[in-house]
Amino acid sequence: MKRLFFSILFSFLFIYSFGQLKGGIKGGANFCTFMVSKSGDLFADATFNSKVSYHLGTYVQNSFTEQLAWQIEVLFSNKGYIHKVDDISTNISLNYLNLPVLFIYKPIKLFEVEIGPEFGYLISGEDFMSSFDLAIDLGARFNISPKFNAGLRYCQGFPFKMKLDNPEAEGYDPTYQNGVFQIYIGFNLINEPPEDQ
Repeated sequence: MKRLFFSILFSFLFIYSFGQLKGGIKGGANFCTFMVSKSGDLFADATFNSKVSYHLGTYVQNSFTEQLAWQIEVLFSNKGYIHKVDDISTNISLNYLNLPVLFIYKPIKLFEVEIGPEFGYLISGEDFMSSFDLAIDLGARFNISPKFNAGLRYCQGFPFKMKLDNPEAEGYDPTYQNGVFQIYIGFNLINEPPEDQ
């Protein structure tokens, strides 16, 4: 995990030395859903309810033109669900290290639209889950000032097969997906003007 973190950090420093960048720190709320499908009646006595959690991390953005850019982020994101069985609720936390790689479109200076894949590594969670996660992000960001921005994002995870080896799961092939709606605030530590300004 430390090697991955420092590799990403050094990549950011390398990119910074060759481009005009905007970058900083961000954090906000996660509104999480956990979707289970192809489970038949395996979880007939259980529900997977939504939960509210958080995310925080860093980002860097480099522009191709005045309207087009790319952005890379490194986020710690707490996802999960409320597992309810027979009126007993358990708060399940799924902790991810996420790497969104986003294409940015800026129709006007104060507003940005973003889309791209998000790669995730499960730091801690449930045994039946894959350590790798993949999602598509779609969102918008408002540049409130040269220092502050705020945004909305929806992250839709791809389905992954549950790794179940208990006898009750025999004959079933359930899958799961993470879905997260995010609200965040960012603070620009780097905000360099274009070279011709």
